[in-house]
Amino acid sequence: MSSSLLIFDTHPIQYRAPVFRELMKKLPQAEVVFFNSRFDGKKWWFQEVDKIPKQEFGLPLESGYRNRTLETQKLSFIEKVAALNRVLGEEKPQAVLFYGYYQVEHWILRILCAQKKIPLIFVGETFDWRGSLLRRGIKRVLINYFFRKVAGFIAIGKRTVDYYRQWGVSPSKITSAKYCTDLAPFVLSEPEANTVRSEIRKNLGISPDAFLLLFVGRLFDRKRPQDLLEIHLNLQKQGLIHTVFVGNGELSEVLQSRAEGMPNVHFVGFKNQNEIKNFYYAADLLVVPSDFETWGLVVNEAFSCRLPALVTDQCGVAGDLVLSGQTGDIYPVGDCKAATEKISRLVKDCSISKTWGMNARALVLKGYQPEQFASSILKSFESVTLVEA
Repeated sequence: MSSSLLIFDTHPIQYRAPVFRELMKKLPQAEVVFFNSRFDGKKWWFQEVDKIPKQEFGLPLESGYRNRTLETQKLSFIEKVAALNRVLGEEKPQAVLFYGYYQVEHWILRILCAQKKIPLIFVGETFDWRGSLLRRGIKRVLINYFFRKVAGFIAIGKRTVDYYRQWGVSPSKITSAKYCTDLAPFVLSEPEANTVRSEIRKNLGISPDAFLLLFVGRLFDRKRPQDLLEIHLNLQKQGLIHTVFVGNGELSEVLQSRAEGMPNVHFVGFKNQNEIKNFYYAADLLVVPSDFETWGLVVNEAFSCRLPALVTDQCGVAGDLVLSGQTGDIYPVGDCKAATEKISRLVKDCSISKTWGMNARALVLKGYQPEQFASSILKSFESVTLVEA
């Protein structure tokens, strides 16, 4: 069976699989083609080379939708071209969609689709203009060339829309989508939530009335977990404050060494999707101190557990999902004093974080679901194929 829409992705990813399943309900002839079965973190374009320990998410990532894997990392450049050209020739898709422009496979597809006159749909997950003057100059030339043959663009948030517009992309080519993950496993009933909250706190020696800050993510420089340690110290005069770090990474030993002697700091290591929700329910505030996040799906997860978030102004969720004074708050990246002041307010009045948490759950469950992202893909597909017709 030929494919109406061919989706190319780097490897099976836990938050995209639910979207693909929903898309197949709307577009049964769509198919996903993975370049590789696992992510290769050693590539030069990956900022955190060799910094991600092996992680098992405990989720079925390749079931419920048509897919195949090419294992292109085992192929030479010429063999990559041949493999991708063969897939396009066999399937003769009406359109091709892929995420990003950072792998050689993306550029091969960009050229092959232009030659075959197959409309391209691009899903961008960045608004990043950082880097040296030389890097930005090279990027401007390459991306201008790349985008010229893209028929449709899907934006994961307001900042991605702005990013496209900076490249001169017409608003008529942009389809807005709400970045998402499958939230069903995270939603617990009130009694279940109270039980796991009590169990986690008991296991960690945290009293029921303590205010608990939570960090969830990989422990390396871009995530700035060291900032949360500083914030934690600043808050010790405010009352009984605990901080839990969930995750692993190159800074694990450094952070634990720095935290020696600090009261009420807990490192629990990596937790998969089946375990992490218990920590969301145990906490009072998620803190995302990152130097840069294209979005921050950990916030989606936390919100579904009624946990509000404090994020930096360099996170994609800021202003989209995290609304100051409604579902959480935002502070300038690196400004630990400002973050401390914002958290102090919540410590003094716990009803604020509870209200924000309720608002957060309502917002994310209503608007940030895989079905809605799949609908955005379908809308873009119909738009580019209608134009081509």
